[in-house]
Amino acid sequence: MTEWLKEQLASGLPGLRGTTISGTVAVHDALINELLTKWLDTERGGGAPPGPGGAGMAEMRRALAFVRRMAVRTEAGRLLVDFELGV
Repeated sequence: MTEWLKEQLASGLPGLRGTTISGTVAVHDALINELLTKWLDTERGGGAPPGPGGAGMAEMRRALAFVRRMAVRTEAGRLLVDFELGV
């Protein structure tokens, strides 16, 4: 599955062309803090990009190209990310 996803991302997701996905994901603050820390370390040149063995940043950047809308909000003490992806 990982290899298929990498191939799809590298070639512009041809298997999903025309698809739109939207939803809401509840995110724990610990995950947000970890991602921000890794991102800041990477931007400063002090750490490896997220992913196994430091890989994954290129795939993440390609995936972000498909984000059509994203909003972060809180509700009942939870951090929620509303998103829409389009291919």
